[in-house]
Amino acid sequence: KSMLKLVVLSLLAASLAINNGVGWLPPMGWSTWNTFQFNISSQLIRESAAFMASSPLKAAGYEYILIDDGWPTCAQGGGTKKCQVPSARGPDGRIVVDETKFPGGFKPLTDYVHSLGLKIGIYTAVSATTCGGYTGSLYHERVDAQAFADWGFDFVKHDTCSTDCSVHNGCIQNSTAHMRDGLNASGRPIVYYIDSGNPTSPQRLFNPRNLHVSSKEALVKLATSPQELVWVWANATAHMFKSWFDSEDAWDSVLTNTANQIRVAEYQGCGRFNMPDMLTIGQGLQTLTEYEAQMALWTVLGAPLIIGCDIRGLEKKYLDLLTNPEILAINQDPDCVQGSMVRAPDAFEIWIKPLHNGDFAVAILNKALTQGNATLRVSNLVFGGDFFPAEFDRVSVRDVMAHKDLGQFSDTVTLPVLGHGARLLHVTPL
Repeated sequence: KSMLKLVVLSLLAASLAINNGVGWLPPMGWSTWNTFQFNISSQLIRESAAFMASSPLKAAGYEYILIDDGWPTCAQGGGTKKCQVPSARGPDGRIVVDETKFPGGFKPLTDYVHSLGLKIGIYTAVSATTCGGYTGSLYHERVDAQAFADWGFDFVKHDTCSTDCSVHNGCIQNSTAHMRDGLNASGRPIVYYIDSGNPTSPQRLFNPRNLHVSSKEALVKLATSPQELVWVWANATAHMFKSWFDSEDAWDSVLTNTANQIRVAEYQGCGRFNMPDMLTIGQGLQTLTEYEAQMALWTVLGAPLIIGCDIRGLEKKYLDLLTNPEILAINQDPDCVQGSMVRAPDAFEIWIKPLHNGDFAVAILNKALTQGNATLRVSNLVFGGDFFPAEFDRVSVRDVMAHKDLGQFSDTVTLPVLGHGARLLHVTPL
């Protein structure tokens, strides 16, 4: 009976999952949102896709060109700004594409991106309107899923803005499940991403009665029980789900978005990824050292790597960082384990990710402005090892950023870490 029950539960889980053969490893690509927001067009997408295809990005594994909010027609407002009054749907029930931005609709554009050997994604929202006020997918999920497939899209981002759909009454869970089922039935393999950081689940303080919370959006979306946490319910729904707010090109934002991954490592696996949001590398408001730290953290998290800058003419130093093959091998490790923050001594954080071959990736983050020495505890005999409960006393260490072997170490590894920087290490037990 127990074996039969296990089989039945496995079949049920498979039937509820987004099960279409894609999204098994962390997706890699570029999105319009961070830099362009609503100022999007067919020309921008074509130019960005052409750059990706001809640059080292494509060869390194970046393949998705993602269109974000602002693509539907708008009855009032819109253009490069928020929509004040969304347009009605077309006679076929589908969202109407703004052909001033995308002449001829989406099919010529998706065909062009596919001709470059790349894939392309689209955006919608669980509510009646998107974050920008454009037409959303509430109660039209299956229609929209089929439209996205017919238009040739390979990726769907489903946002959770607005206040007309709540996590408490199952509206958000039902809306996303309907989109999942529509994508599964569409006949096209599509990566499904629930952008659940607005703010479906994130909160610094678990406050189940929402004491002194006044935001209407927070009241309908902040989890008041474990079952309402996105990394709990979205595991059977999407390939990716976000657990904090949008990333900004600022050091504090990188730290905050990383910190909110501490609670959720156990919920990640192949085909179901916690998303700390987009990379800000190359947007220009941080130093190269700070961008290297973000890349190290997203790598050890095993997070999807979605670039947010204007990639056209991206500087070589950023290209080199984004396409470092040793970094990407860790990020794309076939076990898909999310790294854990194991210790936070002084201004440092130590994050460790087990790898498929039995090795470990380690990111040592320095949150201070000045350089300092950080110690990785190898042996469990020295105040409790950072790899506990794994047991070994001696390791070989390689600096992944610098492509440099650092040698063999016993018990501890002490290294300097730049201020607002990180060391990314490949550690092999001996």
